[in-house]
Amino acid sequence: MGVVDLHMHSVYSDGSMEPKDLILMGKERGLKIMALTDHDDIEGSKEFVKYNNLGVYLYSGVELTAKASKGRMHILGYNIDLENEELNKKLKEMKEASIYNFLLYVELLRKDYGLLLPQDKIEEIIKIRGNIGRPHLALLLIELGYSNSVSEAFDRYLKPVYERVRKIKKGLTKEECISLIKGASGIVSLAHPVTLEMDYDELEKEIIYLKSLGLDCIEVIHTNNGSNEREFYHYLANKYNLLESGGSDFHGISIKPDVVMGSGRNNNVSIKKRTLSLTNNIRSRYMER
Repeated sequence: MGVVDLHMHSVYSDGSMEPKDLILMGKERGLKIMALTDHDDIEGSKEFVKYNNLGVYLYSGVELTAKASKGRMHILGYNIDLENEELNKKLKEMKEASIYNFLLYVELLRKDYGLLLPQDKIEEIIKIRGNIGRPHLALLLIELGYSNSVSEAFDRYLKPVYERVRKIKKGLTKEECISLIKGASGIVSLAHPVTLEMDYDELEKEIIYLKSLGLDCIEVIHTNNGSNEREFYHYLANKYNLLESGGSDFHGISIKPDVVMGSGRNNNVSIKKRTLSLTNNIRSRYMER
């Protein structure tokens, strides 16, 4: 049976590969079903679904970032209408917000750590396609000799700075994220719930609230979800009649060298064709079944 991976990123957000190259890599690795879920951007997904004749079943997707008081909340949208006017309008605004947030990071790296980032490098990042993410900064810190790896850049600089900017950075609320996805006729899935940093009681209450807003699905299988978490997320999906999604969160070797498309970290992600309730129940609007 073929492999499924419904969570990955391209150069249109913080990944290192073009959409077509992701599909070709996926095909080589035996993937039969894929979705591209760039952060706060669907331009890559628009390109992605055009390659629907390469022998891989494709879903449109996006991963929206929701403001959170602690942890990180990301909300996946699957099978979205990529031409939806309101979604496209809002994501153009999010591009501008990502530039604003990026410059906040640059300023705090200078102020708190004395790291001076060259203006020409800053302008180069601002001009990239799609959304700007923290991995872009991590790679620049490596280039400038401030860090030896992406993980070191995050642990030493970017995670502490994130805690400083979380309350002042621009972004969407979880209510707005879900409304945008539903408005684009998409399926709403809570991404990697482990990053919410909630205990099980808190998470269950959050799931109840999110479902009241339109939540359809939980990302049960993910590189960062441990076995105990997966069991609990599966329990919540069954209890609240939610679909299940899953994926590796592949970004590319230069960004996350330890995460492999279709198999996650140390083979901790294994999703076989037609074993996810999402792919079993939702037909792609961009493919013929």
